[in-house]
Amino acid sequence: MDERRLDELAPDIDDAVMPAHVIYRQVDHRPAGFSPIWIRLLRDELGFDGVIFSDDLSMAGASVAGGIVERCTAAWEAGCDLLLVCNSPDAVGELLANWQPSLDPARAKRVEHLSLSAPPLDWTCLQQDANYLDGVAAATRLLA
Repeated sequence: MDERRLDELAPDIDDAVMPAHVIYRQVDHRPAGFSPIWIRLLRDELGFDGVIFSDDLSMAGASVAGGIVERCTAAWEAGCDLLLVCNSPDAVGELLANWQPSLDPARAKRVEHLSLSAPPLDWTCLQQDANYLDGVAAATRLLA
């Protein structure tokens, strides 16, 4: 269990964050990605105005919220902007057939902000891009 104080959890936030299926009992009894309390803390107290991705809702850690439709509903109602279902193709079919989220222009605007403003680099250019090379070097150090 994480015992850090709330003021120690303020991340160096970029354009998007992903709350994990972790419970911080000092804040809420629900996993962070299903917690409106956590989402409000991110938005209001920490001033985060980027996209909040759910963690993979097909993971066992998300099962506390029920089946795939209930998991997506819980994450959406908590305030996640984009919902991930990565490892359960059957669940995606069930979700598409049975879930009708409410439209939210503020969420749509945050997600639109993530859109590319320029075309993506081709593979040759990417392999020469300084940001890409820095990322590869950082990943290599982590794996060493």
